[in-house]
Amino acid sequence: MRAPRPLLLLLAGAVACGGTSADAPADPAAPVPFVPPAWYAGAYASLQQCSGLSGDFSRISWYVVQGTRVPDPDPGGYAAAVTFPAEHRIVIASFYVSDTVVVRHEMMHDLAQTTTHPLQWFDAWCGNLMP
Repeated sequence: MRAPRPLLLLLAGAVACGGTSADAPADPAAPVPFVPPAWYAGAYASLQQCSGLSGDFSRISWYVVQGTRVPDPDPGGYAAAVTFPAEHRIVIASFYVSDTVVVRHEMMHDLAQTTTHPLQWFDAWCGNLMP
């Protein structure tokens, strides 16, 4: 399971800096909550149907990071998006918010409650979800 390091790092940064000032520029790498487009809910429903898994789309918290990469605490690199299944939280790089494969891939992590890639869910029943 992936630890919620980006949030901890963000909180640690806020404490270390003594908060934010109205004059200070926002950190472009900081995850910002966003409301997903309507098609995300339909994609989630179709993944439930083809995978046989059940979930609740409304429980997912969505965050976006500006650019093309999101810090990935496991294995400590970068990715287009990162899912924290136990928390039902998905962080996606702004470049990929409209990429159906990336979005569906992360939704499958939430549905399957795993950070691994079991073939039955990522390359079989629901098509190829490997970007």
